[in-house]
Amino acid sequence: MSAETLINAAASELLAAPHGSKGRIAAQLAEQMGCSVQTAYRRLGAVMATLKPRKRRSDAGDLSLSREEAATIAALVEETRRLTGTGTLPVEDAVDILRANNRIEACRVDKSTGEWRPLSTSAICRSIRHYGFHRDQLAAPSPAARLSSPHPNHLWQIDASVSRQFYLADDGAHVMDKREFYRGKPGNFTKIAERRLWRYAITDHASGCIELFYVLSAESSANLLSALIHAMTQRPDGTMHGIPKLLMMDPGSAVTAGTTRNFVAACGIELIVNEVGNARAKGQVENANYLIETHFEAALKTRAPVTSLEEINTLAQQWARAYNATRIHTRTGVTRRDGWLRITPAQLVLAPAVDVLRQLATSAPKPCTVRDCMVRFRGKVYDVRGVPGLVNGQRVAVVANALDPDGSVRVLMPGEQDSAPVHYIAPRVGADEWGFLAGAAQVGSEYKAMPETPADAARKELERLSMAVQTDADAAAARKAKRLAFGGDLDPMKHLREADIAPSLPRAGTASRVEAPEVVAAQRIEPAPVRAEIPPLNHVEAAMRLKPLVERAGAAWTAAMYARTAQHWPEGMPVDQVEAWAAVLATPERGGLRVIGGGAA
Repeated sequence: MSAETLINAAASELLAAPHGSKGRIAAQLAEQMGCSVQTAYRRLGAVMATLKPRKRRSDAGDLSLSREEAATIAALVEETRRLTGTGTLPVEDAVDILRANNRIEACRVDKSTGEWRPLSTSAICRSIRHYGFHRDQLAAPSPAARLSSPHPNHLWQIDASVSRQFYLADDGAHVMDKREFYRGKPGNFTKIAERRLWRYAITDHASGCIELFYVLSAESSANLLSALIHAMTQRPDGTMHGIPKLLMMDPGSAVTAGTTRNFVAACGIELIVNEVGNARAKGQVENANYLIETHFEAALKTRAPVTSLEEINTLAQQWARAYNATRIHTRTGVTRRDGWLRITPAQLVLAPAVDVLRQLATSAPKPCTVRDCMVRFRGKVYDVRGVPGLVNGQRVAVVANALDPDGSVRVLMPGEQDSAPVHYIAPRVGADEWGFLAGAAQVGSEYKAMPETPADAARKELERLSMAVQTDADAAAARKAKRLAFGGDLDPMKHLREADIAPSLPRAGTASRVEAPEVVAAQRIEPAPVRAEIPPLNHVEAAMRLKPLVERAGAAWTAAMYARTAQHWPEGMPVDQVEAWAAVLATPERGGLRVIGGGAA
């Protein structure tokens, strides 16, 4: 008898067996099958689940948690979620916190006793899921809107991504070993920051055609425009080219830079920047990055490492040309190349030469002031002596070109007859170890005169004209001799004397009644001498003046002297009596009374 037959027979017997005999049936089945009792129970459970479905609870589907409380609990749990989607607060902890803060009750009424009982965590989780607040339900992505393009070159999408496998070392491209490059060793990433390979993928939305371009260092406006210029210009080993009508890309510093916006505006391209975190808006180019990683970069691991940026870009063009021409696109039913070749002459706007496109990659103009034939732009100094017509103190518009390899800037000067501005290149002026500008004249050993500016030339011309001479030296000599301007023949009052002024007739008026006042000479009055009265000294002030005088006379100042002074001068001591009274206090008493200063002592 087969094992399946034994299990089915035992399951039927188990369903009809009375209470207390199920263990005997399971043990008998285990003996027949030669397995443990636990294995027999497990096999029986799988069969009995189909023979006798579990009885539904009488209160199944009943919810004791209100929607408001479920939302409050779910909101607290979601508030603690990390950006990675992990680390959320457990539901039971969230319930305890909210109960303690009287935000929720999360209780039910026991129908048998009529008392309130707290809901279990499982019941709360079921209610949260029922109301649609569970973390799995909230993590579901929003539906994406479908986009379409009417023809090739209507919309291009571009996206930058770090090559996950390669960076250019001295001996060629290297795979980033996980044992060296991981979060615990950020210094290793810093060492190769300038050698990291970045990949720009560009796709045509209508045909799905793919172009890619590798750059070094980081995502920047210069690298972005280099990749875009590469895709726009017609190449012998490529198909997709031209100026698109629309360009879609992620938000970022390279996109928001004035250089990028000026370039696309000069080319007549409308820029579409998707919202932050909504990479699905340009899902086509995101998928193109995946195709490049799996079909191109994965294959590079089987060959010798590339040694230069030019080599990997050459290989990338070979792969893109073959992939576009041989792989059928599922949406169009043809290859990507054949799909792009459906473009009509009216839809294909040819891009100008690469040199012309590179000149358009300029930043927003910034006004700068000319100081000593130099301008300061973004913290650096540039020489503008080669720009015609500039004068010291003049404000000029300065722009930077992201694709200039020498780090120079451009000074915009008006063109002839209101034409486009002319760009004059201004090289950067370096500095020595002391911070002095390179090329500055060394004091005591050399002399370097600044070139003559238009303002200097105009001043010299006017000086020669006013001094009526032909050379600058003669003009300086005439000015030193204090010669009058224009030879002294210029009469500055002649136009006033010869002015034709019509005579004016007198007008009738009314006599004024103003009378002159009577003026009497003032008599001199001699002021009477005024003697300032000096207030008497109080007893403390008197003691402060008497003490040094008494001690100078050879006696010691005592409290008895203070008492005699206060008794003799109860209303205060006159200032002019200080010295005389000090002499009296310093003289020893012989008895009797003496008359001092009109008083008895």
